Amino acid sequence: MKWRCEWCGKPQEENDPPCDNCGHGTFEKAVKPMGPERTDEESTPGGSVWVCQDCGRQHQRNSPPCRRCGGADFEREAVADTDPLDEIGTGWRDVVEPKYVVGYAVVALLVGVLVLGFLGVVSLPGAGGQTADGPPPAIPDAPGAGDSVDGLDIAAVEDAYIVAYNERRASGGAGELTRNGSVDRAAAYYNKATVAARYGDGDPPNREAFDRFPLACERPTVVGYQVAYDRTGTALSSFADESALGSALADRYVERGAPYRSATAGTIGVDIHVAPDGRVFVTHVLC
Repeated sequence: MKWRCEWCGKPQEENDPPCDNCGHGTFEKAVKPMGPERTDEESTPGGSVWVCQDCGRQHQRNSPPCRRCGGADFEREAVADTDPLDEIGTGWRDVVEPKYVVGYAVVALLVGVLVLGFLGVVSLPGAGGQTADGPPPAIPDAPGAGDSVDGLDIAAVEDAYIVAYNERRASGGAGELTRNGSVDRAAAYYNKATVAARYGDGDPPNREAFDRFPLACERPTVVGYQVAYDRTGTALSSFADESALGSALADRYVERGAPYRSATAGTIGVDIHVAPDGRVFVTHVLC
C-alpha cells in the first residue's frame, strides 16, 4: 500500500515520516493505488497537471522540487483536450441568445460586487479582520523549548535566521523579505502543531485551520524541516551565539532545496522550536 504526506500530498514508499518534501510528520494511506512515475515530457490528455508557481513548468506529479527552477510551490490545474461545446452540441451562436446573455450578465454583476468587496470599495457581509470560516486557530503548546535553550534566545535565533536567509536569496537575485506578525503566527501554528503531534498528544497542523490566518497572499509557501543535532553529537551549546545557530539552520535549508523560490514574496514568518530530544524544528512561511 502506498502512503502520502497529509500536508503536501507527496507519495511515500513507506509510512516513515517526516516527509522529505515539506517536513510534515504524519502520512496517510493513499486513496487509490498510484501508477508508476512518468516523465515530464509525456502528454496527458485531459485530467490535471501540477504547475510550478515560480516558473510555470508543468509536471505530471506533485513531486517538488521543480526540475527547471528548483521551486517547491506546485498548484494543480485542470487540462482539457476537447472543447466542451463539441460534446454537448452547443455552438457559439447559441451562447448569444437572450436567455444566456441575461445569465452571464447576472454572473458578471456578482463577480464585480465580490471584486469591489475585496478591494474595500463596498462592504460585504462577513468581511472583516478574520475569514468567514472563523478566527485563526490558537498556537498549540508543544513539548520542548520555544523561548530559550542552552543559553540561546530562540527569538534572536529566528531574527538571525531571516538575516541569513535574505543573504542567500540576494545571492540568487531574489528580493529581501520582511518579517510579518500574521505570517509569524501562521508559521508558529504549523511548527508547534507538528512538534505537539510528534512528541505529545496534540493534533498535527490542519490545512483548513492554517488557511484561516489573515495572510496577504492566496498561495503562501510553507517550508517545514528538522535538523537532528541529537544524531550528529553537536550540542546546541556549542554554537557561539544566536547568529551562529540561525546561520547554520539557514545553511541546512539551502542544502535541502532551492532557497530562491517564491521570488514574488515580500514577507516571511519564522518559528523555531527545540524538541525534548534536541531535534530542532524550523518552519518558515513566505507570502
